[in-house]
Amino acid sequence: MAMSIQMVYVLFSGLLLLLVCFLSYLLIQKARLNAFRAKVESYKDSIKESLFIYLYRKDEEHRVEPKNKIELAGVEELLSGFSAAVQGDEILNNITLYAEKVFTPKYKKELHHSRWSVRMNALYAIEDFGLTTLTDQLVEMYEKKNSTAAEKNQILKILVKLNRPEFVVYMTNASRPLSEFMYRSLFGTMNSEQFQQFINKFEDLQEEIQLPLIDMIGINHKLEYIDFLKMHMKSSSEELRIRSLKSLNALSFPLRIEELTNHLQSGIWQERMMATKLIGKTRDEKGLSILEQSLKDSHFLVRSNAAQSMMKIPTGKEYLVHVYKTTDDKFSKDMAAEWLEKGGITVVE
Repeated sequence: MAMSIQMVYVLFSGLLLLLVCFLSYLLIQKARLNAFRAKVESYKDSIKESLFIYLYRKDEEHRVEPKNKIELAGVEELLSGFSAAVQGDEILNNITLYAEKVFTPKYKKELHHSRWSVRMNALYAIEDFGLTTLTDQLVEMYEKKNSTAAEKNQILKILVKLNRPEFVVYMTNASRPLSEFMYRSLFGTMNSEQFQQFINKFEDLQEEIQLPLIDMIGINHKLEYIDFLKMHMKSSSEELRIRSLKSLNALSFPLRIEELTNHLQSGIWQERMMATKLIGKTRDEKGLSILEQSLKDSHFLVRSNAAQSMMKIPTGKEYLVHVYKTTDDKFSKDMAAEWLEKGGITVVE
């Protein structure tokens, strides 16, 4: 029994010692980090004005040449802040040229680092500064089997911004399917020529690429593609029709009522809903009687958008009051009452 108590005491003492050592290690690391940060901030304060003058005027007397980790960290942080805040091609080009000379060796080494976070931070910095000196290495990294999805996505964004031809192949033949969000992000980053490349080969693209491409027409208000959307709102693909209608709605483009009739009779409620929204954009009073039929739809959102669209058409409020007073359809009556009240009209039996 005495031995057992002694063993427990020894184990407890050992555990306590380990905890003390671990806490001491954390405190020492924290102190080192604080000291490092203090030196970085002090260095940033000492060079901020000179670096700013150099980047704006290319005055070699004010050129900053970092020589160690502290100075590299300070310059990197200042440069990152400048690139996010300044505007103008000339100053941004100066930042890129300076960053390429100062940081290319650092990022080249970090792209091979064993820690994922270090590699990702290097990729983010390469994008922020627009570095072109490491694009060949980025292509090699993308093609490695052990590169993670996050690394590949970030490399794709960089290749798009630098207009490297590989990005088209990587986007259309991805070994791992990209998310719809990622496709949207890439399309949103492209210049008009790059975007047109994908429009030109639209029929050859997989639908998971076609859909976000159509979305970005509406999101980025690309009015030059209205005819393209009108063509695809007649597609045999249900999702392509819905997305095309959605983008036309985002563009606030007024279609003719005749172009929407078939969509109002679709078996898919999302398509009927988008058609009711677009009828409101026409502001054509001929659409009121059509929307009255949509007030009887089996889906709540179709009925709600039909009533909302009626309110956007001249004499729509009066028409909705008439519907409320005369209809025998409970769905129509309830929806008319809801939107009339939203429009400031109190209805009473």
